[in-house]
This record gives sequence, structure tokens and C-alpha cells, in this order.
Amino acid sequence: MKRATLRWLIAIPAIALALAVTALWRAPELAAWRWRLHGGTPQMSSTVPDLAAGLRWFDRYFVVAALGENAFAIGEPLYGQCNFSYLLVGSERALMFDTGPGVRDITPVVRSLTALPVLAIPSHLHFDHVGNLSRFSDIGLPDLPALRAQVHEGVFSFGFYQFLGFVEGFTRPSVRVARWIAPGSDIDLGGRRVRLLSVPGHTPDSVVLLDHGANRLFAGDFIYPSDIYAYLPGADLGAYSSSAGRIAGLLDEGFSVYGAHGCDRLPAVDVPAMRKADVLALGRATAAAADGSATSRGIYPRVIPVNERMTLLAKYPWMRP
Repeated sequence: MKRATLRWLIAIPAIALALAVTALWRAPELAAWRWRLHGGTPQMSSTVPDLAAGLRWFDRYFVVAALGENAFAIGEPLYGQCNFSYLLVGSERALMFDTGPGVRDITPVVRSLTALPVLAIPSHLHFDHVGNLSRFSDIGLPDLPALRAQVHEGVFSFGFYQFLGFVEGFTRPSVRVARWIAPGSDIDLGGRRVRLLSVPGHTPDSVVLLDHGANRLFAGDFIYPSDIYAYLPGADLGAYSSSAGRIAGLLDEGFSVYGAHGCDRLPAVDVPAMRKADVLALGRATAAAADGSATSRGIYPRVIPVNERMTLLAKYPWMRP
């Protein structure tokens, strides 16, 4: 056998192995690019869904639910991911937690509910939560060194995989941050204080809002009653498990937990509400996913049962965040 042929016989398996290892190592990024199958346009429902009791149409796109205690859920059931954002109103200002994907302008809905100044805080920086962020003049982000480093000449620029908007044709925005809010600190809305808590796992910069006065947790994509993503760039199973355990320890059985998605498994669109038991179940599932003991199906992402309302779509424990 010629030496050149022998070298190729040795080199081809080595190259194939290297490519396979690289593909697995980059699997979160490759998974994000798989979303391009949607054609680079926003996912939209082809039918108008029924609404559960307590929800009303604001127009032909947004729905609103009054949660009591001057809190409102603003939903987008015609958008494929069925986002819910939340407006909390105090006596001096209001807080908008998430702003949706930006398919439609959310500010007319907000202005129909309050005339107070509005502070907008995203639960994390994926495109479907910050689409209307630039429409607000008072923007707050968690005071994290990695986020501070993304500010240049006073302007915050979103990272490519941090935003992920390319999968549905959304352009990365740039915003001016008015407030850097330390995780663990309270936000005073006037007669109402809510606490911003860091919950890395879904993304490194994910946060939730704890409204102790109303026994509520506003959770963003940290938890919601559907398929929970823990496999995209930045996801960290160990951090997710730690966050879930810490948050569960702050809740009693009377707390309501409001997520950002979850319409797809209901007969009619409803506010995605959960309880402490759901957070505990998520903690168990993420811990098992992190230590490799979880029972799963599928190759990537792994599909891991959480409870009857949720599944965890997870990366492998050895994959980098």
C-alpha cells in the first residue's frame, strides 16, 4: 500500500472524529441555527384562539388580564411563542417586565393601563422579550459585569447569540440603559417594592421579580408551563439547578408564579401561572440533567420530563454554557 494512501486512511477517520467533536461542542449554536427553518420571519398563529375567563382582547393582537393588586398580564397569543409580559403599577411609577418580540408596539396597551412613568426591565435578552424595549425611555438591566462591558459610548449592544433574533428575522437593537440594578435589591414603585433576583440557567443574565406584598413571582423564561429551553447558547444546567433551589426556598405554598410562555398546552389561551411545586419539580429535573442521572429521550436537545405541565429541553452536562 502506498504511503499516501495509508496517510489518507489514517487521516479521514481522524478528521471525521474531529468534526464530530466540534459539532457536539458547538451544538447549542447549531441548535439556534436550526430555527432558521422558520424562514427568518416571526412565527404567527394561523387561527385566532379562544381566551380563558379573565382575559380580554385589547385589539386584534394583544390580550390583557387584570391579576389584581395593580398587576396586569399582557399576552400575544397570535405570536407563535405566545409571549406574556407583565405590568406592575405602584403609586409613583410602573414596571414593565419584558416587552415581547416587537411584532406589534406594546406601549398603547401599557398606556391604556397606567399614565405613570414606566421602567422597563427584560427578564433576559432573547429577542422575544426585548422587542419593544427601545420604545421605553427608562430601561433597567441587572448590574452584571458582562452586561456592563457591552456598553460603548453610552449605548448597550446585544450579542449575537445573546439576542438570537436572526432566527425570526429580527434586527439586534441598541438601547441606552438608564438604570443598573443590583441583583437582590428592591425596586421602589411607590407603595410597592419588588425585588430583582438573578437566576442564571436559561441564560447567564436571566432575572425574576419577587413581589412579596402580593405573593407573586414573575419568572420570565426561568419557568413556564411548556417546553423549557436549557440547551441554547449560554444555558447552564448546574446554574439552573442552583437557581431553582434558591428561588423555591423563597416561596411559600401561597405564591403564584407567572411565566412568559405556555399557551400551547391549554384548550384556551390563559395566563401561564404556576406554584412552588412547579419550581421544585424544575429544580429536580435540572439537577438530574446536570449530573447525568435524568431519564431522557431524543439526541439533542434531550427531552426530560419535569411534571405533567412541563418538559426540559436540555444540553448534555459536559457541554459548555
